[in-house]
Amino acid sequence: MTDLRHARGDDYKGFAVPPPMDVFSRSDSERLGRLRRSITAELHPGRLGQWGELVETLVSPLVQQLDTDPFFDFVERVAIPLPADILEQLLGLPPAAGDQLRRWAESTLRPGMEVRARDTLATMRRILDEAIAHGRRDESAMIGRLVHSGSLDEGEVFGLLFYLLFVWYEVLADLLAGAVAAFSDNPAQLEKFMGTEPVKAVDELIRYLSPQVTASPRFATEDLVIQGHSIKAGQTVLLSLAAANHDEDVFEDPEVLDVGRSSTSHVGFGYGAHACVGTGLVRPVAAAALSLIYTRWPKLRLAKGSEELLWRNGFRHRGPLALPVAVR
Repeated sequence: MTDLRHARGDDYKGFAVPPPMDVFSRSDSERLGRLRRSITAELHPGRLGQWGELVETLVSPLVQQLDTDPFFDFVERVAIPLPADILEQLLGLPPAAGDQLRRWAESTLRPGMEVRARDTLATMRRILDEAIAHGRRDESAMIGRLVHSGSLDEGEVFGLLFYLLFVWYEVLADLLAGAVAAFSDNPAQLEKFMGTEPVKAVDELIRYLSPQVTASPRFATEDLVIQGHSIKAGQTVLLSLAAANHDEDVFEDPEVLDVGRSSTSHVGFGYGAHACVGTGLVRPVAAAALSLIYTRWPKLRLAKGSEELLWRNGFRHRGPLALPVAVR
């Protein structure tokens, strides 16, 4: 991921997402550093504390609505709506865009997403157009600050927001649902999670679950050999983040969930210049959400065996399609 013999420039034609939506994956220059600095400024530690409070504000009414339901689908009722609520508040989405985001999420995190890819991109464009227009009028939230910063053009703001909404949203939804499934099979690890520093423990969940399956496609800029395999210049190179996170040469017993493990060497969000810019947001948000959910529902568990679960095994992301749970 840091090898300059693998690149992703503006001349790359494979796995196309129309510009400016793929501004992060297509930038291999000074531009990428500028984009990362802009969003990193929004994710600095001074604002992280506010997000814990925001998550608590949003999780509490969500779980209260479900307290009377002994059984429900965690994906439909929590994992999908919660990230949308968080992003709406964090980014400062106008209500109409927030509603569209929820409808989009419901459709894309269900089977048949690939068939609706063209409609998905059109919906995302509408959401982002409305969000940026709102940001021009209101500088108080993240979108407004990015629009008025002067360091990004509108196309770059568009691409940055697409990245947060499309990549970050799916990763968080899959991470929350996957964590509940994993803890149902490993109750001792849940007990350890609740008794330790949750943000650090989330790293092990990211490694173990690997909700982002592959890194962005790259292509070889020259002929090269990797572990005996020849790759010609121009050929596509794909890295399986999930496989790397279960590498026995790096992690002892990689198929075992151990929230006490030092998992900082995982590549669940990529590595190097193209590492996911949302990592600073996913960790505290996921930690706060899971802590609040299990504090409210200490008996939260799967309503059927984990072997019966169906998973969305996509090219880029992986998570449960549905997660029937019981809370009593």
